[in-house]
Amino acid sequence: MVPDGWKNTHLIELVEGQIKNGYSPNATDHITGYWVLGLGALGEDGFNDEAIKPVEPTEKVLGNLLACNDFLVSRSNTPDKVGRAVRYKGELSNCSYPDLMMRFRVDPKKADLDYVEQKIRSSSTRNYYKSRAAGSSSTMVKINKSVVAKTPIQLPPLPEQKKISKILLAWDRAIEGTDKLLSNSQKQKKSLMQQLLTGKKRLQGFNDEWEEIRLKSLLQEEKARNKDSSIQRVLSVTNHSGFVLPEEQFSKRVASSNVSNYKIVKRGEFAYNPSRINVGSFARLENHDEGILSPMYVVFSVKEEFIFSDFFFQWMSSHHAKQRILSSAQGSVRDSVSFQALCAFPFSLPSLKEQQKIASVLSSADKEIETLQQKLELLKQEKKALMQQLLTGKRRVKIDEEGISQKETVHD
Repeated sequence: MVPDGWKNTHLIELVEGQIKNGYSPNATDHITGYWVLGLGALGEDGFNDEAIKPVEPTEKVLGNLLACNDFLVSRSNTPDKVGRAVRYKGELSNCSYPDLMMRFRVDPKKADLDYVEQKIRSSSTRNYYKSRAAGSSSTMVKINKSVVAKTPIQLPPLPEQKKISKILLAWDRAIEGTDKLLSNSQKQKKSLMQQLLTGKKRLQGFNDEWEEIRLKSLLQEEKARNKDSSIQRVLSVTNHSGFVLPEEQFSKRVASSNVSNYKIVKRGEFAYNPSRINVGSFARLENHDEGILSPMYVVFSVKEEFIFSDFFFQWMSSHHAKQRILSSAQGSVRDSVSFQALCAFPFSLPSLKEQQKIASVLSSADKEIETLQQKLELLKQEKKALMQQLLTGKRRVKIDEEGISQKETVHD
């Protein structure tokens, strides 16, 4: 049912000119001052001006240069990214778009540009594009101009469009502000790790020399096996989420039916992946008393009389440690850094008391980052829910009052 005063229309009715595919030139190996967007330029949260390639200003490139307020839609991408849409606002001059994207321009006399931007980035429009994407490959699907042209738009009168977009833009600013705070906190944490975990910066009250040793003095491999198959909680280790249940991460339980040879990992112990794509990924079990892991992983613990577990966890999470692991990778088919190779790494060891203090400082930074991440996710979810209501007319806005708060603006 169409809300009072609204109309159901399609995107093509609002477009000025044609919906056009771009052009994909060969990238150059030097800076020319002209660019073409990569697929990563259309991000989940907006335009990414770092996903670009330098190109020569040929006639075709010049014919596909973007203008401010052009809309871009990813026409060919992975199933979760196809149909991503962004409004280009002149973030980068002399920028063209590739063949895997479509461009269109909205007539500002027919619709508010901010409103259309919110609509084409909404979950309902994304779901529309995904449902109509097709392709011979399950990893790369496409939508065509006809699909984009028929994008359903519920269009309120122009004053109401402007009011709705004003409200949603306020949420965007709050999300952007929180995202910047999060990014700053992450950069500060990274800098702290680089300084505190290497001894370049010392905390007040500590000036003892650090002991230079090898990691093998601090780590102990755990070899317990699930011989009677009594434990059925199969875990995997990821770079981004630590320990996960495979069915939560990969849609199914990726494990052999015979888990009698799987390794047991207990709360507080670590797991390390010495090979394959995620070489060097590691985690510490914290959310379960125990679980089992594929034999490809190494389970180990730290010798607590020498090293504080939280300190070692922070060190293994540091950019310094990750780069050291990657630079040590060997293998003709699959990269590998064995547990023995990890144990051979040189390590600077402060006193237990200083370790605890350093870990405490870094843990506090982690809590701040976690709080901001939760706030950011909450803002995104709240905005998403509000979009579903405002962009469909389920909740209406007052357009006869200015300068009032959002809560006063939105009403059922």
